[in-house]
Amino acid sequence: MVIADRVSHALASASREAAVSAPREPLPAPAVLAGRNPASRSTPEGDSVDRAGATNTPTIDRLARLAARRHLSREGGGTYLDSLILTTDSLVRRWPDRNGTPLRVYLIEGGAPDYQPRLVEFVRDALGRGEGTGMGVRFSSTSDSTDADIVVRWIDHFSFDRAGQTDLTWDQAGRVRKAAISLALRTNAGFLMPDASLLAVAVHETGHALGLPHSADSADVMFPAARTGTLSERDRRTAQLLYQLPTGPLRDVGETP
Repeated sequence: MVIADRVSHALASASREAAVSAPREPLPAPAVLAGRNPASRSTPEGDSVDRAGATNTPTIDRLARLAARRHLSREGGGTYLDSLILTTDSLVRRWPDRNGTPLRVYLIEGGAPDYQPRLVEFVRDALGRGEGTGMGVRFSSTSDSTDADIVVRWIDHFSFDRAGQTDLTWDQAGRVRKAAISLALRTNAGFLMPDASLLAVAVHETGHALGLPHSADSADVMFPAARTGTLSERDRRTAQLLYQLPTGPLRDVGETP
């Protein structure tokens, strides 16, 4: 089974150094947009299940699941990984181990009236910060979109209070297969976002592309309203722990969370 998730959030406010003047509005619930694969169905969480891509994938054996739960219990206190576990029904979701092979990133330049080539540097900076977390993931650029693991594009704005969006595709075993990042240049009210905010959103969406969930702490990069592009210690610990755990379910079939 292949699952497509829309990991979405709003930029409710920027950092103090570069505030966005658009009025704050309640964060919208994640939603599956019209025009998705007709073989998909929406779940209450706003995910879509792609039945056409269903495959039989191996599951982690019971002892491995038990070891993963103990590891999470022992190391998870200084992280917000519980957010991912709760929203995915105890499924650890991340890119599979690639033995040093980097994730291939394709940047779609242009696409928005106010696009400038320098915006690419915000994404490259965000990718560099992701590599610096110590999770063991690396990135490389590709000029072939069909060969890309992660595709990044810029748009003028979203029609609701959102500054970035990441679509993830993963299989039943929690192995992420593709990521598509959309970055807005303007708020939904039409205001151009300052550089500090563009960077903060790029770092946040890169976190989602790597599998990181939202954090409830506003000091973290993964707080739903992106306020900073500087990774906190909790951001780093969460990323490291996520990539120490095996992908797949943490509990057995029929076992309550």
